[in-house]
Amino acid sequence: MFYLIKDNRGFVSLMDALLSIFILFMVLIAFNMIIEIDIPSLSEESSDFKTSQDIMEIMSSKVDGRDYTLIERISYILSSNDNSISSQRQVKEILDEFFMVYLDGRYHYSFVETNQLNGEVLSSNGDFSSAERVNVASRNYGNYSYRLYLF
Repeated sequence: MFYLIKDNRGFVSLMDALLSIFILFMVLIAFNMIIEIDIPSLSEESSDFKTSQDIMEIMSSKVDGRDYTLIERISYILSSNDNSISSQRQVKEILDEFFMVYLDGRYHYSFVETNQLNGEVLSSNGDFSSAERVNVASRNYGNYSYRLYLF
């Protein structure tokens, strides 16, 4: 050990340099491993939520040059017929056609009116009570409050 301290050939310097290169190499390997860890982003996890909001937005906007939105049309049908069963059937036909086009069977859905009809399901193709994950979008028009459940 005494010879290493008085070494004039640079053995200690060489060992110090090799140790620092080894430490630097280990830090770079650890950094690469951290970069490679797959961390799901929030935007990937909430794609279903975005889909439910997008569908409800389409229902609330004037699409294809129509004068009235789908929400306005179904609200008018319900209110002009005093929320009768025949008006609910007519609304169900309109909604079923809409969801067949826009959801294309990829999702199960339930479209509910919660204010005037006290939670009456206007259109549905499944039961969301047994679903693992349910995404909800809601819109109001006049006295009507609609909720779309996607699962």
